[in-house]
Amino acid sequence: MQAVNWDEVRDRTVALYAQRGASGGRQDLPDVLSEKQVRQAEEQFGVEFPEDYRQYLLRVSSGGRVRRLGFNGARWDWDGARYGDHEKLHVPFPDHDTALEANEDAWDSQPQREHYTSDAAYQADHDAWQETAYAIEAARATGAVFLCDDGCGFYTLLVVSGPMRGTMWFDGRATCDRLNPLLNDDRQAATFAEWYLDWLAHEESLATPEQRRVALQSWHADLGRPIWFRWFDS
Repeated sequence: MQAVNWDEVRDRTVALYAQRGASGGRQDLPDVLSEKQVRQAEEQFGVEFPEDYRQYLLRVSSGGRVRRLGFNGARWDWDGARYGDHEKLHVPFPDHDTALEANEDAWDSQPQREHYTSDAAYQADHDAWQETAYAIEAARATGAVFLCDDGCGFYTLLVVSGPMRGTMWFDGRATCDRLNPLLNDDRQAATFAEWYLDWLAHEESLATPEQRRVALQSWHADLGRPIWFRWFDS
């Protein structure tokens, strides 16, 4: 894992938010968490967060670029999380191709009304199939935190369990039915630190709307794309 000066990252992040505030953008950076709070969250979910994300929570922020991790008085979770998103963080994140194949097989087995002599029998089998198919679909993201809501049903994931622990993924199931690793410049799945530092460096260079507009044009042309924007790389 690359050595990161998280105190310096905190200073850079605070400066970025101050810059945004001066230009009328958002400026509130959530507070950090304590070691006790991080351990409480880890114990609840049955995992130990990847070390770079742990350091981010302890020394940079509980949120910011990512969804805020907080305690609502009853349990820990990330802002905006849907019910059940993080119930199985302790279960290893599955091999993508194997999980995709299982998901496709499940959907291909959908009961067809013409094969039944009664509505009741069809409905019973359809309900059972649907419950199983939804569970198989949800299992494709077990062991991963829905760390960022990218809009339009897309999410950025941080894997916290299994062989891919510590890597960042893009959940593109809303349109392409795939989860793809977000690749670093070495064409390997990026770590949280690589993903965040790359985002921070790009954002620091975009001080004006015009600079951001030009950058987006370049990224769409596959020039200098940040890691977070490499959604459909293979």
